[in-house]
Amino acid sequence: MPALTTNAPLTGGIVPTGVTGNQLNAITRRAVIPSVFVQLYKSHPLLSLLLSNAQRARGGLSQITFPVQSTNFNNFSWSNFVGNFNMPAENAALTNAQFNLKIGLVPIGFFGMEAIIQSSEVIVPKLRAVTSDAAVVIKQALASNLYANNFANTDKLDSLYQAYDDGTNASSYGGLTRTGQDWWKGQYISNAGAISNRQGMAVMLTRIMAGCGGEVPDYMVMNPADWATLMSDFMNYEMYQTAPRLKYGKDDSVNAGFRAVRVLDTPIFPDPFCPRGEAYAINSRYLAMYLSEYAPFVFSGFESTLPLGQIASVGVIIVALNMVCSKPMSGAHITGITGASFSVTGPATVSG
Repeated sequence: MPALTTNAPLTGGIVPTGVTGNQLNAITRRAVIPSVFVQLYKSHPLLSLLLSNAQRARGGLSQITFPVQSTNFNNFSWSNFVGNFNMPAENAALTNAQFNLKIGLVPIGFFGMEAIIQSSEVIVPKLRAVTSDAAVVIKQALASNLYANNFANTDKLDSLYQAYDDGTNASSYGGLTRTGQDWWKGQYISNAGAISNRQGMAVMLTRIMAGCGGEVPDYMVMNPADWATLMSDFMNYEMYQTAPRLKYGKDDSVNAGFRAVRVLDTPIFPDPFCPRGEAYAINSRYLAMYLSEYAPFVFSGFESTLPLGQIASVGVIIVALNMVCSKPMSGAHITGITGASFSVTGPATVSG
């Protein structure tokens, strides 16, 4: 990261240069606005949705464990006048899917001399700006990891990428192998092509519904560049209707376009963290964020670093959580979408 430099007062306009400018610089405060204007970070609609509907997790081993049924308990047979039937057999139909909570941390430092320096001449308290940034940084890292393939790093969040994979990139999920177990495979659809239109999305959603045995996804998430292409397909058919003797007042406005679109009654919305050329179809009945009731974005409090030979304090924001899908085939990971409307990437993503 490049070092930031403090700019000298600007000259020009009503501010003179030379001797007069130097004198005014020596005896005049800057008119600083008491706010920090953040120039980075992205919105995270999917993460916000998951956190607002988060489920509670507690302690124990494999803190998120649920039984999954992989075969039928009972058997069907035809009979005749006699009414014969086979006696019930005990089928091994249940097994446990197990997930561990993952812990994310943001350490916050506070140098002792900061308190003296900012005790009276403060414009914006640095500690307030740092703590506010820490809360944003941890959410930015979580939002990025929703779409990453974290299969090789078991300390990171179990992502959508892993949940809806068919074994190609994540050979197991929740401690259960996907090899030879099609019932535990998600719908990984590659080389989707130019589907960012109403017809293409309708066909894709129908395909996903069929792959899950008739259950329809609740919503779909796309990159804004791909979503814009889909939205423009709707705009081509916009109509404006007026009636006789209808007048528009000064407060009336004409709006074009949409903030959200629906195909087959399935909402499709953009998420800046979703990679370009990819989309995720999600059934919220089977996908949830589990948040520890003991570490739901908690602050440890500041502890002195005097034993380390420094007049300072350090604290940590802690969150323990994991995202879990209880039925991988209920959703889909779609890749290879073409026809993005633009190539703007937006602010840099927080690593983590």
